[in-house]
Amino acid sequence: MGATAVELPHIPAMTRRRLGHLAKMAVAVVDSVLPPSEGLDIPVVWASRYGEADKALALLRLQSLNEPLSPTAFGLSVHNAVGAQHSILRGMRSNAVCVASSHCVPEAGVVEAMALLQDAGAADEVLLVCYDDPLPPDYASFHDEPVAEYAWALRLARMKPGEAGFTLHAVDMVGRPDERGEAAALPHGLDVLHFLLQGDRKNLVHRHESGQWKWERVHA
Repeated sequence: MGATAVELPHIPAMTRRRLGHLAKMAVAVVDSVLPPSEGLDIPVVWASRYGEADKALALLRLQSLNEPLSPTAFGLSVHNAVGAQHSILRGMRSNAVCVASSHCVPEAGVVEAMALLQDAGAADEVLLVCYDDPLPPDYASFHDEPVAEYAWALRLARMKPGEAGFTLHAVDMVGRPDERGEAAALPHGLDVLHFLLQGDRKNLVHRHESGQWKWERVHA
């Protein structure tokens, strides 16, 4: 499977070299919905199940060989590194939060974004970024959903009267009969994107080990 080519001509070459492939995808979609002239005060939620796992694995290999570890390489391997690099690049000083939640990364991102919108004095919008790519070969046995690389971003705001939007509800399945849906054709993050883009798709139910999330399209 080939990697998606990502061009970031607006980013200085030295900064581009520090961005891994997944980071470039995430930054590309953020900058496509947040032009350089906008959004310096918008909070951002970065949501990824694995982040740049290849960088963490490379450090673990060096550690197993008793090789010295680069502080810079470590700093670029942590889960919030992409958001930190982008904030520095754009000169953004608002909240930049990174979340991960196993099979429910988009939902975790939306919950965090809604919390930021409810904060006193918060911005009118929150930017949500969801991104992931396949695990490195040494971790491939841990894949438990269809494999694909993806990144998408959207600006979330409270619904106003007359506007269309969506609701997200958590349903506790403890003590209920086990309900198993059809095998997924896409990674969950891409399934959520399809729901958001397809106006005729009224709902999306995502089941996980302890319950389910239900997305529904609504009008205020």
